[in-house]
Amino acid sequence: MWVIFSILAALCWSVSNIIDKYVLTRWVRKPLVPVIVSGIVELVVGITVYFIYGFSHLSYFNVFLALISGATTILLYVLYFKALQIEEASRIIPLFYLAPLFILVFAAIFLNEIFSPLKYLGILLLIAGAIFISVRSFSKIRLGRAFYWMVLAAGFSAIGALLSKYLLNFADFWTIFGYKSIGMAISSIPIVFLYLPELIKTVKQYGKKAIIAMSASEAITLLGTLFIIIATSFGYVTLVNTLSSVQPFFVLVITVMLSIFYPRILKEEMSKALIVQKTIAIVLMFIGVIIITQ
Repeated sequence: MWVIFSILAALCWSVSNIIDKYVLTRWVRKPLVPVIVSGIVELVVGITVYFIYGFSHLSYFNVFLALISGATTILLYVLYFKALQIEEASRIIPLFYLAPLFILVFAAIFLNEIFSPLKYLGILLLIAGAIFISVRSFSKIRLGRAFYWMVLAAGFSAIGALLSKYLLNFADFWTIFGYKSIGMAISSIPIVFLYLPELIKTVKQYGKKAIIAMSASEAITLLGTLFIIIATSFGYVTLVNTLSSVQPFFVLVITVMLSIFYPRILKEEMSKALIVQKTIAIVLMFIGVIIITQ
């Protein structure tokens, strides 16, 4: 079950990535503007989950931790876009996949998740493949402020994942998902105050289609979040989050399909060298998947 839901989460996030890329290319100039829409969607989803399923009882401290697990996601967004202001996306997106390494270390220390040497090899191969498939040129990745922002973002991502795993010892996945959604909504309030005029300007200029696209992207992202929480309830948080690193593979497949059949929506030019690189990356990822799911 954890394998199925981890892959479903990766697929959802890949679709969301493609929509975000389209929105940010065509309609939105400031990348944090969609976070306003995200906050509204997250609040609606969190309240809806409460009224449909109810929340399991949690201590006040664990409720606080659940809200913090949502806040880490917003912090990740802010740090990512901070890095994006300094460097090109192609230089920093591969650094997202440092998060499973943080989870590997933290889960071993705090959750006693220890695996065989072969499993660790599979984890490293999958992460290496994810980085390899995402980067366009390794010469572009360099130490600097953007690099450290992304390392910090990966750290927050790991903290959010570990908090979810810890809290699943006390409540069902609907409760954790609901609180996490509300935590994301609350922590996005400062962004609402800062960027609401820009969102209004975007809607006036492009109409409802911009709001619909951003809302759809966030709804799909939240579905992926639900899937990853369900996966975490069934399996080790280290393996779940490592397996979800197949996300760039799905992004590549969707991008290629759109480039072939709907180039007006998205077109990706790739050289022969880049195709070879991505093929090697896919092989590494699939070997890693086979190893960690055995």
